[in-house]
Amino acid sequence: MKTDRRDFLKAASGLLTGLPLLAQCAQIKSDRAAGNKPLLYAKKYSIEAAMKRADAGKKGNIPPVIREEILDNPNAVFIIRTQVQSQKKDDGSFPNEKEQMERAGFDAGSKLFRKGGGSGGKTYIKPNFVHFVHHGRDTVNNGISTHPWFVAGFCEALKDCGNTNIIVGANGGSKHTDFDQAGICDLMDNRGIIFLEGKYPDFNEYSKREVTWFDYQDGVVMKKVPFFTPVVDDDTTFINMAKTRIHNLAVTTLTIKNLQGIMPVGYMHICGGWPTGLKPVVDIKPDEEIINPDYQKLVEKGYIKHAGLGYKYYDDGGFAKEYFDAGGWEAFKNGNFKPNFLTFREEQWSQRMLDIADSLDPHVNIVEGVFGIDIKDNLYLNNFITVSRSMVACDAVTSWMMGHDPRELFYLRIANERSMGENDIEKIPLFEITGSSVRKLNDYRKLPRARMGVVMHLLKNGKLRYF
Repeated sequence: MKTDRRDFLKAASGLLTGLPLLAQCAQIKSDRAAGNKPLLYAKKYSIEAAMKRADAGKKGNIPPVIREEILDNPNAVFIIRTQVQSQKKDDGSFPNEKEQMERAGFDAGSKLFRKGGGSGGKTYIKPNFVHFVHHGRDTVNNGISTHPWFVAGFCEALKDCGNTNIIVGANGGSKHTDFDQAGICDLMDNRGIIFLEGKYPDFNEYSKREVTWFDYQDGVVMKKVPFFTPVVDDDTTFINMAKTRIHNLAVTTLTIKNLQGIMPVGYMHICGGWPTGLKPVVDIKPDEEIINPDYQKLVEKGYIKHAGLGYKYYDDGGFAKEYFDAGGWEAFKNGNFKPNFLTFREEQWSQRMLDIADSLDPHVNIVEGVFGIDIKDNLYLNNFITVSRSMVACDAVTSWMMGHDPRELFYLRIANERSMGENDIEKIPLFEITGSSVRKLNDYRKLPRARMGVVMHLLKNGKLRYF
């Protein structure tokens, strides 16, 4: 008698036993056998294809219900300690630990969700799937991406709740051949998970049905924000699943930054710098005023305010100083000075990212922090997961556990200023989920902390920074 995968995950012992292949997976294998090379952009994993499959899968689906303690404490952060055991290899990397990570994902999903009483709908999980580039199957545990086997285990826990209609969406730093070579396409297909790849060649490749726009007229940079339609459908349970990743601009790239991956190409890449002239950062649809025409002046104004408040490392490299020494806005406006690409980059990214984040309210935000990596490519086994209804609180507590003070991180300070959430670690309620129980944590200073430093902008002579 064949052992069910979820029975194995519950028992946390024995060998993994695969489920029968789906017809789509069989077709992929057939294509390979026929010598057809995987495409850079896989149409079979398109947004449109995922939507059609999810529409067909609504019948019999039961939306999951998150545990009451999390619903009752929307501004709190819940911590799950994982028990993954691993030893670094001689080259400094960790083994893939696929079985352990799948069990950790199943355990986390089982602790967070229960079976609901509704029917229909779909669940959309957005992990941080990036940088499976040219390294094949041995890089899924790279400390940068949410571990794919963690995601698969999490989905199995949702299936135990009757949630069978699940989309896992990818976009950004990897292409289809990377997902294929890393085994992620097979991983999702074999388990009946709808895999969606939102990275298209350019914006014009998206159909109108695939992208939904939201007005955000108060935006500092963006006045309209586009998201993939299946993420924002009324019947979608959206799970924002980030990774403990260090970034040379955002410092900690967690649940807020993870939202870039549910936006179409052309609007998702917001890490660019200050344009050298008076032109929008993106000009794909200039007649629709998606980008605030006054954003550059507003970004400069915001920088002046926040620099005056003593934002830490706010001008690493001295690019803002060069700008003001040359005459500031007037010199820039008149074309007498071309700023460095990195001028006001933190302010611009923070304001634009928060325009995006303020347009969406995920059902729950999760950071998979079992393994992590710093800017020097040092890998860590940290063994924790953070969970919250609040993106700002979740990112604040996670940043603390990564070794940074969220009261000093610029994007979290601005988020608090914009009344989007609490970034003061002393004011955020903390709980730990252990088994079926939840206990209050009274002292954030007792949380385990890593030392995941960052070099701002990857400056050649930059120092390792801790906020």
